[in-house]
Amino acid sequence: MTISPELQAKIDSLEDERLKAEIIEVLTGPGEKRASDDAIYEAILASYTMATTQQAKLRKWREEEVAAFAQYLKENRPEDYAEFLRQEKDFSEIDAELAWDIRRIMREWILDLNSDDRSELFSEFRQYVRSRVN
Repeated sequence: MTISPELQAKIDSLEDERLKAEIIEVLTGPGEKRASDDAIYEAILASYTMATTQQAKLRKWREEEVAAFAQYLKENRPEDYAEFLRQEKDFSEIDAELAWDIRRIMREWILDLNSDDRSELFSEFRQYVRSRVN
């Protein structure tokens, strides 16, 4: 199915190439559409905008903050710290139970961290650990 010139112009004006590709793929892909092309475009754009806004609101963890958490974990839960290092080094993966324990400890370390910020810290902590065990 072809895209109208007006809608194609809107798509072409977007800066994010992956977003453009996604919109075009959805609009030209096989399958029955239950909404107009314009409605599909607007829905994808709204979802993208919301996700981008949420990402921008995430706390930006500085390396010294991640190192401070590592030190906190090492001092207060040395067995969890050692196990985290072992799993990251041996498997490049952390089992779910340990991951939840680490996130719970993050909540103890900084009381008002929301789940998105804990997830971001967890990711940064894994990168921090990887840089030291490999």
